This record gives sequence, C-alpha cells and structure tokens, in this order.
Amino acid sequence: MRTVVVTIFAAALLMWPASAGASPADGSLDRLVALVVERLDTADAVAAAKWAAAGERGIEPTIDDPVREAEVYDAMARLGNGRDLPENWVRQVFFGQIEANKTVQRGLILRWRFDPAAAPSDPADLASVRPVIDRVNGEILDQLAARRAELSAPDCTERLAGSVFRVFVTGRIDALHQAALVRAAIALCAT
Repeated sequence: MRTVVVTIFAAALLMWPASAGASPADGSLDRLVALVVERLDTADAVAAAKWAAAGERGIEPTIDDPVREAEVYDAMARLGNGRDLPENWVRQVFFGQIEANKTVQRGLILRWRFDPAAAPSDPADLASVRPVIDRVNGEILDQLAARRAELSAPDCTERLAGSVFRVFVTGRIDALHQAALVRAAIALCAT
C-alpha cells in the first residue's frame, strides 16, 4: 500500500504544474509542509553531531536511535490524543518525519565519508537540537488537528504535492532534502 501512495504522490507532484488550475492550490497545507521542512533542517545538525561523536570514539556514526524514536512516537501519540487525533495516524506521521530525517542524515554522512573536509568542524550538540525538534513536532500536531479535513480528504495527496512543489520551486532545498521532504509528506495524509 505504501508503494502505491508513494507512486501516486510522485505522479501528483510531477503533474502538479500542468494541472495547477484544476487542482486545489489554496495553499492550506503550506504551513504544515513548511514545518516539515523546518524539522528536516534539523537533520543536518543531528548528522553533524553524530558524525563528530563517532569520530571522537573512532567508530561509525549510528543513525538509528530506537529509544529516542520510541520516546517521540509515545509523546506525540499522547499529545495527539489531547487533540483528538487517532493514535495510528499520529504514529504514521511521525514515523514518516523520523525516516525522512534519517534519510538526510544518511545522505550527509555518506557525503562526509567521501569528503571529510565537507563535514562541519564545529557541530551543535544534540541537546541543543532536540528542543527545536520537540517544538516543531508540537506545531506539526497543531497543524494535523487544524487541517484534519484536508489531510483526510481524497485529494490530500494532490494538495500536499502542490505544497511540496511550491517548496521545490524556491530552490531553497537540495535534492537530498527534496527526496526526504517527499518521504515525510507522504506520511501526512490520513489513511
């Protein structure tokens, strides 16, 4: 099922400019997509912190953090419950956000393996990045509650594709972050 959703999302994204007049381009999901981009932006700092910590210990960086991920899923499910959001949907959304963030981390770490000089020389500490992630997570939940009707509608994928495309045309994010944004966005529609 996930493959079908990804395929539909990719097709909608590719077709969006040609069908923009016929599709809902009201921008109602733009704020949510902007928050997803803001959350993805933290992946760079997380990757840099993991790269530096691993380098100090002479080991390979570890991307997956099952304990932290479980904490995020559980915390978001609790907060989502307070907003009357279905737990399985909240977990789906944040699974998508975490996997997208890890996509960026893996891409950056791979780049730094081939070009260590490109790695940040003075990375932020994870402790300083986590409050930003936590704040954005809460704002994403607020948008899920506010935009629940659009995110549950049959044209959710098309609406999201429009909002994602508007980010792409700004040229603000590179191909790695674009791919991660698509990964994060496909998890937003309630299924």
